[in-house]
Amino acid sequence: MCQVCRRTLLAGERYRTWRWARRDQTVCVVCEPEARDAGAVRVVDAFEHVRVSGLIQHVRRVA
Repeated sequence: MCQVCRRTLLAGERYRTWRWARRDQTVCVVCEPEARDAGAVRVVDAFEHVRVSGLIQHVRRVA
């Protein structure tokens, strides 16, 4: 979940970890300018992706 817009991140969506108020927060790509303007510091330069693991066993192929 993005800590700025409170939106749940989708599978495969890119995000970065930012630090403000002494806590690491997940921020989506769209909200990065807002986080920077609020005084947050980017923890990692590389993007991370939302991983989808564990669904393979639960999803059946229909086609």
